[in-house]
Amino acid sequence: MKLTRKEVIRAALTTAAAGLLPLEALAKQAGKAADDLTTADLKSMEAIADLHFTEEERKRLLSDLKEQRSLYNELRKAVPDRIAEPRTIFTPLGGGSVQSAKVVVKPSTPRVELRGKTDEDIAFMSVPELATLIRSQQITSTRLTKIYLTRLKRYGKKLLNVVTLTEDLALQQAAEADREIASGRYRGPLHGLPYGIKDLFDTKGIVTGFGAEPYANRVPEHDATVVRRLREAGAVLVAKLSLGALAMNDHWYEGRTKNPWNLDEGSSGSSAGPASATAAGLVAFSIGTETQGSITSPSMRCRVTGLRPTYGRVSRAGAMELSYTMDKVGPICRNVEDCALVFSAICGSDPLDPAAVDRPFNWPPKIDLAKLKIGVLVGSNPKAFDTKMAADPVLQFLKSKGSNLQPLRLTPLPNACSIVLDVEAASAFDDLTRSGRVNEIKESLWPQIFRSARYVPAVEYVQAQRLRNFAMHRAEQEFGDFDLFVSDGIGEYTVPLVNQCGYPQVIIPQAPRKAGQTVQSFSKSFTGRLYREDAILGVAKMAQDAGNFNHLRPDLSKLG
Repeated sequence: MKLTRKEVIRAALTTAAAGLLPLEALAKQAGKAADDLTTADLKSMEAIADLHFTEEERKRLLSDLKEQRSLYNELRKAVPDRIAEPRTIFTPLGGGSVQSAKVVVKPSTPRVELRGKTDEDIAFMSVPELATLIRSQQITSTRLTKIYLTRLKRYGKKLLNVVTLTEDLALQQAAEADREIASGRYRGPLHGLPYGIKDLFDTKGIVTGFGAEPYANRVPEHDATVVRRLREAGAVLVAKLSLGALAMNDHWYEGRTKNPWNLDEGSSGSSAGPASATAAGLVAFSIGTETQGSITSPSMRCRVTGLRPTYGRVSRAGAMELSYTMDKVGPICRNVEDCALVFSAICGSDPLDPAAVDRPFNWPPKIDLAKLKIGVLVGSNPKAFDTKMAADPVLQFLKSKGSNLQPLRLTPLPNACSIVLDVEAASAFDDLTRSGRVNEIKESLWPQIFRSARYVPAVEYVQAQRLRNFAMHRAEQEFGDFDLFVSDGIGEYTVPLVNQCGYPQVIIPQAPRKAGQTVQSFSKSFTGRLYREDAILGVAKMAQDAGNFNHLRPDLSKLG
């Protein structure tokens, strides 16, 4: 069979798309020079990609592939490590037109008395409570910062949730906050409040190690956009908090971050440190990231409240890249309003992140449950809806307030879409893999994933993105006219599907887990339409206030 030049080039690109590394490895194993490819090498690659060319076609491909190899080398020299994401920008499907992108926030002003309160009582207060104390100057930011620094020093190493204590910076920022507030310049509800941030956000002059051995001494020259925005809001950075190596699970180069509620288990990941530290009262609030469960899963495990915003709502500039089309930034706090206030300070477009957008956000939102159509996520069992309604206190509460609750079924995301994350992550850490330093990472699946992703043809990556687009359209159709849906914790629908589609989600804790209970059963999840964080936070706050489980504290006495 005779091929045109166009067909030859297409076949060459398809065959070689698995990358230079495998072809080099095959050539080396055969004892050949780097440019001495044979048709046997191409046949081996065809088997990996499930392609079938004739021997004549392979012979005609050799010269093109050798030329292609030189382009790979040129590309790798031209592309520096940790560069910006590809020019193709992912945009979630839907979201409606934008009439106004204003962020309007009016925090609650609870009455707070310090009389009789211990430092531990203060440490577990909500953002509005702490803001009331700070603004009325019943407590200084410096004192509050010292309370959290003391707790971080006492419990941080034992829970393995602190990477770097930023004590000097924190005391400087707290003193500045006190001076501003005393002079009448009050920046808002986060002014003077100490927080911790996942150690994948760049902090100028402070180690940002990604939880992984090869980056343990990495010191960035600039602050991430989120760090800058929180500084502008007057917040005080007290600690860089742990994450699973390169944002997977809860194992980092010092060990496994612990769940304060159960010291025999990890805090889950990858926002392991933010969830653990917030649950233990070591920070007023924290910042995490999610690609596929990294805010929601540790929030569920550590019984805190976590918000994963719509993709693009918060700038990722200055944060470690893992997946260009799925990485999201959000707050982990003790209650829903805390999340809303932190979110309002960090959301919005950013010239440094082409995916970041401006959308309206109003807090508190005007929620009329009777006007909302709320889905109850069910599986294929036709009796599941009735069973859930009869046994679920949150659903019963919503129904008692006039909610229109109806069963909702979503089709799970096709497994093939997992290729997207694997390939994008391998691209983000290409230099780490090729240098061999990826082998320094312990207790992680990333080295294997990065290597295997090199064998994914470019065509299959694009096909996975096309399939993802189809899944997004189907999800929108199945979502229909629902405003949001409620589910138990996280699962096969709310981790891969809503992350790949970009939907926002908030997790709130329920009653503590009892013997024999699954992790899913003691958290509730509210997932909403694109850019409707106000709706899911508003409904979640009502449910949280009714249950009041967010005021429970873990027993840290075993830590000493």
